[in-house]
Amino acid sequence: MKKTCLIPFVLLVLACDPEPELISVRTDATDTTHTGMFILSEGLFNQNSSTLAWHDFSTGRTESWQNRQGTSYDCFEKANGRRLGDTANGMIMYGGRLYIAVSESGTVEIVDPATCRSLSQIKMPDAQPRALAAYGPDIYVCCFDGTVARIDTASMAITGTVQVGRNPDGICCTAGKLYVSNSGGLDPDCPDSTVSVISLDTFTEKTRIAVRPNPGRICTDGTSVFVISRGRFDYDIMDYDCRLHRIDASSDLLTDTYDIQALNMDIAGSYAWLYEYGSTDIMVMETATGLIVDDSFIKDGTGVERPYGIKADAETGRIYVCDAADYVTPGSVMCFSSDGRLEYRIQGIGINPNTIQFYDSQVRPDEDSQAALKGHVAKVFEYRPAPGQFINVMPQYEPGDNDSTMAAKCLALLRGNGMVSLGGFGGYLTAAFDTAVANLDGMDFEIDGNAITGSAEPGVVWVSADANRNGLPDDEWYQIAGSEYANSVMEYEMTYTDNDGDIPWTAGDGRNGSIRKNIFHSQSYYPLWYDEDSCTFCATLLPDNMEYSNGTWIMSAFGWGYADNLKNGSEGSRFDISWAVCSDGTPAGLDHIDFIRVQTGVIGYNDLTGEESTEITSIFNLHAYEQ
Repeated sequence: MKKTCLIPFVLLVLACDPEPELISVRTDATDTTHTGMFILSEGLFNQNSSTLAWHDFSTGRTESWQNRQGTSYDCFEKANGRRLGDTANGMIMYGGRLYIAVSESGTVEIVDPATCRSLSQIKMPDAQPRALAAYGPDIYVCCFDGTVARIDTASMAITGTVQVGRNPDGICCTAGKLYVSNSGGLDPDCPDSTVSVISLDTFTEKTRIAVRPNPGRICTDGTSVFVISRGRFDYDIMDYDCRLHRIDASSDLLTDTYDIQALNMDIAGSYAWLYEYGSTDIMVMETATGLIVDDSFIKDGTGVERPYGIKADAETGRIYVCDAADYVTPGSVMCFSSDGRLEYRIQGIGINPNTIQFYDSQVRPDEDSQAALKGHVAKVFEYRPAPGQFINVMPQYEPGDNDSTMAAKCLALLRGNGMVSLGGFGGYLTAAFDTAVANLDGMDFEIDGNAITGSAEPGVVWVSADANRNGLPDDEWYQIAGSEYANSVMEYEMTYTDNDGDIPWTAGDGRNGSIRKNIFHSQSYYPLWYDEDSCTFCATLLPDNMEYSNGTWIMSAFGWGYADNLKNGSEGSRFDISWAVCSDGTPAGLDHIDFIRVQTGVIGYNDLTGEESTEITSIFNLHAYEQ
């Protein structure tokens, strides 16, 4: 399973986006100062799972609707018939519009908050927009390609760019200047350690201020700029060595560095609210003095499982904390009174909620009736995962679940905004398309996973046609012969034995090992709905693809023909039915397929990312709109 680079590399793609959970309906989730709030959730890397939720304070409820997969709380998808995209990192409200930076999709979405309709989508290929600030007639967005772009709010077009440091990760505006934190986060062994100062009059970089390595969150109280430098993530203690810097906005000099282990913060009035990585509480700092005036803001014992964003409301004194929970299931937003007591919690609003913006007018997101889901799998017949760190989580096991209910949960994830883990070697899923997939010229179907460069977990793909026309996957199966077909071991057997901790396994050739537990996932790694105490899988074993190089574990992608191997939407995630072969390696000659099976084909483990396990986010027919 993949994990991230900036905060921290282990956390990036730890998660899935299962069928949205029901909101906890609380009539006291209200606020007479604002009409409501927008909640941005970044989702998971490379999964097109970012969402925008609208919570109406007049009703105390979050806007919901029924999409084709069930209950959804994504007001953007409801209004536009499409999703925001991949990894929405930042959002601001300015001039009566919402501006949303969607980094991996390379877009800035400009949204009418009254309807949630997109007014414009500014495409910035390869720029990776991260964070936003506003001043005068312009919006400014710092991008991971080392630039800051200026967007004119009237024309909704980019009117200029300026070069800054490496991988800028935060931006704020004060005293007629932009301050940009240059993280260098794509080079964790040698991060950047500067803050760029940009003159708004000339839109040029004036100077760079040296700080500690890997600066990220940056805010201002109007006279000073505060920036958090995260340092390098220490995998031995699984923590950052953070510091908080103060920059004088009149002189652009670094005046103070505080030994405060803060990862994120927000400022309202003369106070800053901060939290540490892994903390369950909030600190309060007086910005004028730099003194921590309260090191435990939460007074009623309420714990924040994994804080992922924070918003201080200067008008009401309330503090809102985004809680990512386990980075796997939809998170929540917690509202605390000014004296640190929980007023309410809104649950299930999206994966990894990170940003809140208040709005003082009514929102009416109309559903786009043209939205459709065509060509995706229509049924999951079998879900037989091998043990793994995301088993019983993706999808979520509940007492009483069985093969049938877990298969139904897989279908909801594949047709929705989620991800299914197949566990270690041999684990598999069998599904049927809504209509037969024809073997036409070019690629015929696509399987999306969560593969990123250096983190491939290839799964072997099998296909079948409903030759006996009984609607069941009981006809002959044919393997998609990918690039490593000639180097693979066919019919390799592995048996796993249930255990409270590590799950031991033995292979038919005498090889043995275990699926080892890690600190991130404490649930049982053995499928809890299995009746038997051991399970055996027979699968095609692909060559080893894991190696340790220059301090990093690399899981290399194969050339073609495997699931969860290459980036979604690329040719590497697509398949030609003509690649299917019989058991003797000769072409199967199929003119169509009705069923598909994906099976983890690699064996690998390291202490950072855990076991190799194929993940699937969607399977669909590339010819659905041609037939």
